[in-house]
Amino acid sequence: MRSIPGGDGRALRSDGRRNRDLVVRAALEIFAERGLMGTVEQIAERAGVSRATVYRSFPTRQALQVAVATSQFEQIHRIALHAQRHSTPRGAGLVDFVFGAFEYNQANRLYLELFDGLPTPEMAGVHAASRRTIAELTDESRAAGVIRPEVTDEDVAIFCSGLSTRLAADQTSTPADWRRMARYVLIGLGVPDRLLPPRRSPQTAAV
Repeated sequence: MRSIPGGDGRALRSDGRRNRDLVVRAALEIFAERGLMGTVEQIAERAGVSRATVYRSFPTRQALQVAVATSQFEQIHRIALHAQRHSTPRGAGLVDFVFGAFEYNQANRLYLELFDGLPTPEMAGVHAASRRTIAELTDESRAAGVIRPEVTDEDVAIFCSGLSTRLAADQTSTPADWRRMARYVLIGLGVPDRLLPPRRSPQTAAV
């Protein structure tokens, strides 16, 4: 039988996308508040949808966790892009990215707790885009003399991912601990005091 063209199918697809987005946003909030103890029931209630709607978009808990973690990688990329576009003086974008990433990771730990900050195949695209932007920030900081000439974007990733994963595993870590570790990362990369608090406040994206 030939399908009948019309708006109903598009409307259903639009509703499905909207519900999926609602569920992911709700899951981000619930996992940020409750960690891995967050339940599908709590996520459904926060999203304003039924459990069946959650399961239609995400048949397994793993699928939902991957979607949330992918969203978190996307936010890390947005933080990097904001730093690239708005940070001053020249070369300070990497400084602002590191502080912004640590601030975000402190409140949103799921991808660190579940995946050790490493991408699954589903996250590969956004992870690669994020790494390209971080590499550009690193190149600019190196050219401006903000970091040591031998520092690479891989060094930045190792420092940030390693310390963030360690802090995420410590449920007693405080926002002050995360800010202090971000500062230590930047000192280790060779960033001068003039670009670090209290002499300069990081220009981070809202998270």
